[in-house]
Amino acid sequence: MKKKQNSLSDADTALLALLCEGPMHPWQLEKNVKDRDMRFWTGLSQSTIYKQLRALERVGHIACSEEIQSGRLRKVYTVTRKGREALKKNLRLFLSEPEHLKYRIDLGTYNVDLLPPKQALDALTSYRQKLEEQIKGYGELEKFLDSCGCPAHRKAVARRPIHLFKGEIEWVDEYLAYLKGAARA
Repeated sequence: MKKKQNSLSDADTALLALLCEGPMHPWQLEKNVKDRDMRFWTGLSQSTIYKQLRALERVGHIACSEEIQSGRLRKVYTVTRKGREALKKNLRLFLSEPEHLKYRIDLGTYNVDLLPPKQALDALTSYRQKLEEQIKGYGELEKFLDSCGCPAHRKAVARRPIHLFKGEIEWVDEYLAYLKGAARA
């Protein structure tokens, strides 16, 4: 999908938000992305970070300075006023507009009639079990974040999938009941 002029990608948004915490070297950004398990929901990789930093600097959203640290010259990046404003605009957009997501389960559901009923029921039962495992995993993450004193707005990123998976379980239970009834008819 083509990016609008002056709009930020998800990776740009994540990097600018991290830099709002304070000036950082690229390796510090990489460490934060890794330590906070942000790769899953930001799409940031080590190579992407460097590429995005150069792009953000070109458009004036960040500034780069150099400092000597441990005898080595290091680049340090900071958010500019223009970058902070672009970030805030993107955050307002992200918080106000639902995103249409593509789920493979929809493709499977649309074509479920191509499977024998037992295979479809077994697959959906397995899907439901995996949703339960995801809920458990995110619950453990939430407990860990509590123990670290993580702020509520960051814990919300762990809580949201729990609610999504619970809604998905409600849907799959309803659909399984329908398929079981249809198989008996």
